Amino acid sequence: MLKRYLPLLVMLMVSGPAAAVNGLDLNVNDKAARIALHFDLSNNLVVDTSWLYHQDKGNVVGAGLHLTGAATGGRNPLQAGLGGRLVVASSSVGAEDDGAALPIGGFVNYTLPDYDRFMVGGSVYYAPDVLSFGDMTKYREYNAWAGYSVLRQGQIYLGLRGIKGDFKDSPSVSFDTGVHFGVRLRF
Repeated sequence: MLKRYLPLLVMLMVSGPAAAVNGLDLNVNDKAARIALHFDLSNNLVVDTSWLYHQDKGNVVGAGLHLTGAATGGRNPLQAGLGGRLVVASSSVGAEDDGAALPIGGFVNYTLPDYDRFMVGGSVYYAPDVLSFGDMTKYREYNAWAGYSVLRQGQIYLGLRGIKGDFKDSPSVSFDTGVHFGVRLRF
């Protein structure tokens, strides 16, 4: 299944849906690497594309659409986004299952008021069986991070991530869990 959707998702990552790339996020740990591109459309709509590669577990490729905005008022508001993603996962564990899911969820980013170079954030996405296809029966993903803006448009961060898919033949595959280090750039 990944082979069917990979060309479409790669085109999204390379060209972007009629918009210029506004952000790049690259993060790594000992076994996994993830790259994500962000495209700001209009009226607080953001499209993202991502690819997670794990040396032992497989690949997760995704694209999402979110409505974003300030969740609070003030000088340094809490930024949030709600939406969904299309993810295609290919497991290299056990039965080597492939599947897709449409997880829904969102993210938050908070800049500390008196220390505007320090930020924290997180995201959660979930797709039950009814939103999972192919060999996949459930998908869940969480991320939490804390970062420092070295430049106004460039940030380094330390994060905690969990990406897990349940499959018909391989009950549960943790595509990545644990700590990662990343760099985020805004254009």
